[in-house]
Amino acid sequence: MNSAPTIRQSMAPPTDADFTPLQEHQEQTPSTFYGAKPVLYSHHTGLTLIASKTKLRSEPLFEGLHTELEGADEGDVLVRDIEVWVSSEHFTVFQMTPAKVGVHIPYPKIALHGLCQSKGVDALLMNVYLNDPETVNSAEDIDVLEMVLLPPQFDRQDPQTACIKEIFQALNTCADMHPDMYDDEGQEPDFSAPGASGWITAENMDEYVDEEGNFVGTVIGEELGPGAGTVREREEEGEEGEGVNGVNGHEEKYQRT
Repeated sequence: MNSAPTIRQSMAPPTDADFTPLQEHQEQTPSTFYGAKPVLYSHHTGLTLIASKTKLRSEPLFEGLHTELEGADEGDVLVRDIEVWVSSEHFTVFQMTPAKVGVHIPYPKIALHGLCQSKGVDALLMNVYLNDPETVNSAEDIDVLEMVLLPPQFDRQDPQTACIKEIFQALNTCADMHPDMYDDEGQEPDFSAPGASGWITAENMDEYVDEEGNFVGTVIGEELGPGAGTVREREEEGEEGEGVNGVNGHEEKYQRT
């Protein structure tokens, strides 16, 4: 069985050199699908995170974050000066001051994300698996951290909320590139299976084909069938049964495209 992806703590924030800008990625064909930099879909600064005080203090991954009580509610805390990177590889959350500390969250670890309203402004809700659901005995033992991401200046007269929808759309795009961690029956899928995520893209091509362009492994848990990955040359115009209306009882149904 393949190991599930894990959340990693980091003391050094990403830099521009760590990513391929989305516009650059869209404007040119990559020279290689192997070892290429992750594509950066969204990057925003000055956000604020709301999360459970108990969860943050008990989870070593978030040790070092500077928090403040969220009003009179001692159950939640605010984590200010948050910077977010949404790339084809990870969702990265980093607090820049007073000390630099953050986490890289693999997309299969994000159990849920969606738009919500918090503090009277547009916000992003995320539920993140803190443990491996396959290692627990019941659904009640699954450990989930609920986070709400607030826009810059959320507590002022003119909050900058446009970034929330941009981050949400980027999350949708990048999450689609990665398989869900578990299916409806709680079983872990084969992460090496070509097409397991539903999409084979420029960002994950190296997981599914070798350097010669041949598919490797299995497709959704099954061996590749005869002819898989091969290219069939187009038959010459006029060969029997090829692109001709009225053949085999399909009059006027098909046209050559």
